[in-house]
Amino acid sequence: MIIVRFHGGLGNQMFEYAFYRYMTNKYGTDNVIGDMTWFDRNYSEHQGYELKKVFDIDIPAIDYKTLAKIHEYYPRYHRFAGLRYLSRKYAKYKNKHLKPTGEYIMDFGPSQYIHNDAFDKLDTNKDYYIEGVFCSDAYIKYYEDQIKKDLTFKPNYSQHTKDMLPKIEETNSVAIHVRRGDYVGNVFDIVTPDYYRQAVNYIRERVENPVFFVFSDDMDYIKANFDFLGDFVPVHNCGKDSFQDMYLISRCRHMIIANSSFSYFGALLGEKDSTIVIAPKKYKADEDLALARENWVLL
Repeated sequence: MIIVRFHGGLGNQMFEYAFYRYMTNKYGTDNVIGDMTWFDRNYSEHQGYELKKVFDIDIPAIDYKTLAKIHEYYPRYHRFAGLRYLSRKYAKYKNKHLKPTGEYIMDFGPSQYIHNDAFDKLDTNKDYYIEGVFCSDAYIKYYEDQIKKDLTFKPNYSQHTKDMLPKIEETNSVAIHVRRGDYVGNVFDIVTPDYYRQAVNYIRERVENPVFFVFSDDMDYIKANFDFLGDFVPVHNCGKDSFQDMYLISRCRHMIIANSSFSYFGALLGEKDSTIVIAPKKYKADEDLALARENWVLL
């Protein structure tokens, strides 16, 4: 059995789903299953497990008893690496009598941005527990049409979204995603207003009468630092409706995204041959890699 761990916010879940689909296509649906237990222990993080709510995707989920036989049960996920390590060591000690049979594969760091050949050589007679984010199109591109079809938004939108949609579809709309909130003060806090200034200038040189739709959880920051934009349309669905921002991003004609899986998928699901997508050159301060597709513009 191959177990794929799901965790994080909606964008990460979508990357994990693309990897899950890659694995089911390769090894069969009977041999691959999801681990959703992270959401049981982290129900206050982001909006919880959203693939079912947003896309009506059903993934077979492993139960705790079977999971413990294959992989030591982590009683709690910690934000800090040191606490995660101690938590896992304790869980391994606590469950040592179970003698987990599975091989544990962690796919974080630089390997998560590329196709990892190790996943193509698994023995289906053995058990594997795979943890990662797989944040690139390394696995998406093999079954892109299928994955995009699976990731079709359910038509369950707020009135705000319904009112915004015609404005987006009837103009040369440009989505600008500025993520603040949980990005401030950590390795993700690297995208400056200057990046957006360069991106806006790039768009203005190539798009006639662009209309900028700014998606952000911090409009005060936008007003204080984005004077170069001039007039813009603020958009922010929050809480349980936050996924609708991704939907609206996908409906724009062009996108200026953040170093975020959320706007990455907004762009991926909406891009057409004529679409300009601009992304930051770096995803994180401690890694010299971009979260972007090959045909996107890096600034």
